[in-house]
Amino acid sequence: MQGGGVPGSVSGCGFFSQSPPMVPEHQWSAAGAASGPFLGSMDGVPERRRGVGASVSSALEAAAVVGGVAGPVSGVVVAGRGVTVEERRSVASAEAAASGLSLAEAGPSTSDAERKSTAVWIIGHSFIHWAGERALLRPGGRHLGLGHLGIRVSWWGQRGMRWHQLLPFLSRLRSCPRRPDVMILHLGGNDVDTLPARQLLNIIKDDLRVLFDWFPSTRVIWSDVIPRPRCLASRRWTRGLAKFNRQIGKWVVSRGGLQILHGWVEVGCAGLFHKDKVHLSDVGWDLLLDDFAVCCESVLGLC
Repeated sequence: MQGGGVPGSVSGCGFFSQSPPMVPEHQWSAAGAASGPFLGSMDGVPERRRGVGASVSSALEAAAVVGGVAGPVSGVVVAGRGVTVEERRSVASAEAAASGLSLAEAGPSTSDAERKSTAVWIIGHSFIHWAGERALLRPGGRHLGLGHLGIRVSWWGQRGMRWHQLLPFLSRLRSCPRRPDVMILHLGGNDVDTLPARQLLNIIKDDLRVLFDWFPSTRVIWSDVIPRPRCLASRRWTRGLAKFNRQIGKWVVSRGGLQILHGWVEVGCAGLFHKDKVHLSDVGWDLLLDDFAVCCESVLGLC
């Protein structure tokens, strides 16, 4: 993987620069100076209090987006390096639009390089926050080593994020002329203990139906919730989680999306996890980033 990056404020990366180690929960970030997982963030967001299909609200902060234009998406099935990408059919590419957008106002861009680029959004809770920071330290940089192929990755990670915050956040991006060609969702882990599995599954499906309607030309990818060693006393995090991932992944695939199965995850392997037994170690982050890169390559027909 070629390229490079360092922690800090990167133009167009879709995050706010953060210098203190204790960062407010409402800030969205993919890089900063904090040195490790913020252990107090897991319960920093109010639980969802609505029925299936009800309206939601949130006070998420604005951030910047990277964009570009992609060609057609081709469909394949890939299994390698501990990741399995499952899909059923391909979806057309997104509309041509602009780069370097703000949620407040969009500035159109016409450069040939941006028109030929492919926009990938990776959205989720603290796992995406810290994976984004780890990506900046790797040779491939924030674009997962695929920047030379025209892939531009935007990281949207909010520590403590719950599922009910997804649609309010995305509603702010609907007016952006540059839509993502690929959207990877790594979310739901902070909701496993808050709702019965069936109710959570139905809520996620309802919200994803809205997402598919808002972003009809975007390839949506479900990244399986990763089990947490600290939570293994709960059946929801053992057999329940496996069933949950299987059901929601199958449903996303049936809608033309994909599912990433993190085959390398072994909760008994301490080396994969941070000492808090929730987040991943550097090795774990590297494997997760490899999963994302392989997925992008497969869905875009690059491997």
